[in-house]
Amino acid sequence: MTNKRLKEILDSITIICDSREQENSHILDYFDKHGIKHISRKLDYGDYSFELPPISDIGFNEVTTFESRICVERKNSLDELSGNIAQSRERFERELQRAKENHAKLILMVEDGTYLQIMKHKYKTDLNERSYLASLFSFKARYGIEIEFIENKLSGWYMFQTFKYFLREELLNLKMVV
Repeated sequence: MTNKRLKEILDSITIICDSREQENSHILDYFDKHGIKHISRKLDYGDYSFELPPISDIGFNEVTTFESRICVERKNSLDELSGNIAQSRERFERELQRAKENHAKLILMVEDGTYLQIMKHKYKTDLNERSYLASLFSFKARYGIEIEFIENKLSGWYMFQTFKYFLREELLNLKMVV
């Protein structure tokens, strides 16, 4: 496969947005503005993943989904994440556990937050800073997740780049690129 063909395949990604995802117009607007295809449907875990259309020259004879391989769980703020940890922790951890059981790479993307903001309690719940940080680091160790703090204006870009380079590495590992 040539580099030109690789680019065509990478550009054919369709982002899957979980149908329960809310307040994501800034992400969908980014996708639309940059010609990135996206669809909405229920995901078993995470809020975003991707699929490819049938690409017969690489052996993908039907739509190939990567939702069981990689996903992004988006939190729109430190407030939302602290609420998940403090008030709905069991449900949140069940989602992380499902991803781990499927050997899926799960990236927890937190918009407009930083570790420093957590340390300074720049969020609106009563969860103390130490517990908040301990929970995040425990989740990383227990479930093998990645945690990324992203400005919300970069969320769509970040997801597309994450999925594109994940796919690129998958294709390189299959020795499809020369």
